[in-house]
Amino acid sequence: MVLRTFATAMLVIGLSSPLIADEEETGAEPRTIEPTQSELAQFSLGDRDRDLSADTGGSVGFSASALSMFAASAADIATTEWGLSQGFVEGNPVVAQRGVRIATHIAAPIAVYWATERLHRSGKKKLAFFLRLSIMAAYSYAAIHNTRMITTNPGAGF
Repeated sequence: MVLRTFATAMLVIGLSSPLIADEEETGAEPRTIEPTQSELAQFSLGDRDRDLSADTGGSVGFSASALSMFAASAADIATTEWGLSQGFVEGNPVVAQRGVRIATHIAAPIAVYWATERLHRSGKKKLAFFLRLSIMAAYSYAAIHNTRMITTNPGAGF
């Protein structure tokens, strides 16, 4: 279902984008775009080692928040799978399929990690830390909820 929705969205986007005619068909001469000298002077590819490095020189708490975020996601997926094996039913229809559920529990923390690393580098350290803490709290709450449901209501379902 998700794949079908994604394919439909891509089709709509593809059909709604304007068609680009070849220059030969329009008879227009190709034009070149060249940067000015001041633009060339300002251009930089950046420090290759710094951009590829996972270490931002941040605090131990910020680094620990990344580990905690991934651990909370793993705990949520583990307790969800445990509950499903006990006869419970996933309450979130978006992640009802196992492949989608596992993919989202891998992709979401990676996306948040990537975004928060960039926020941290750009000086928005409190926002980056708060986002990591928020995701960790959400996954932790879900894992605790799943565990409580399994241990206190055997067979009742999520």
